[in-house]
Amino acid sequence: MSWQVEVLQYLESIRTDFLTMLLTTITILAEKYFMIMVIALLYWCVDKIKSIRLAWFVLIGASITGVIKNSVRMPRPFQTGVVMPIRAETATSYSFPSGHTGVATSFWGGSMFIFKSPAMVVIGLTFIILTGFSRIYLGVHWPIDVLGAFLFGAISVYLADVLLGEKAIMTRWHVIGVSLFTCLIMLLPIDGDLYKITAALWGTTLGVYIEQNFINFEPKQKTNYQVIKIIVGIIGILFIYGGLKKVLPDQKLFHMLRYATVLLWISAGAPYVFKKYLSKKKA
Repeated sequence: MSWQVEVLQYLESIRTDFLTMLLTTITILAEKYFMIMVIALLYWCVDKIKSIRLAWFVLIGASITGVIKNSVRMPRPFQTGVVMPIRAETATSYSFPSGHTGVATSFWGGSMFIFKSPAMVVIGLTFIILTGFSRIYLGVHWPIDVLGAFLFGAISVYLADVLLGEKAIMTRWHVIGVSLFTCLIMLLPIDGDLYKITAALWGTTLGVYIEQNFINFEPKQKTNYQVIKIIVGIIGILFIYGGLKKVLPDQKLFHMLRYATVLLWISAGAPYVFKKYLSKKKA
């Protein structure tokens, strides 16, 4: 533990406004729901298969990280008085492993796995390393948290790929398996991050299954049509998330319902609207 304290306190001693701004930006780019929004835009407008795989990588990785966090329950460094944190509001769960680093590893590791290009390897490794470093620099994670996240993030990419495959075909067995996992999480005394992630995974899995079997929209369209799709899709997200937040009780089950519904909209609801009501604008 002593070497970790020394690393954290050294990084605290060399903080500058520029470094703090840069590494805060890096950590924001690795936040789970920012990643999901990026994937949603790719899903709606670019490539369904690659986007489904990326979403699966990120959500499976985040779920695995969340389960480990709730099992280990390690306190964060600033909670033990070792260092003063920056953006402590992002540190909403336990410390080990780092959720941000795990998500970055899943997303960028998955991107390297899918695209298999030297440029993507360089970009991916850069963002993974910088994200891990940012979490230590900001004083919200121990170095061991970041190392663990690298490992579990890489494992989650492999596991998610084995479970889904290159064609990203979502079957009823995926829906059943994720539904059982979601029911288990619903019953256990775990933190908010994990049950929200689990609900998002369930909404994505069910939504993709519905889209593949009953909707089958085409993501590639003329530019003006793509703009309309993005506007409609984002308005739907804001309306569902904000509306349900106002009307539903502040309880675990209803938080899960809200996140699941948002992901159902992204993966099936919005594609249905695109195909049924906007198809006349198609190229």
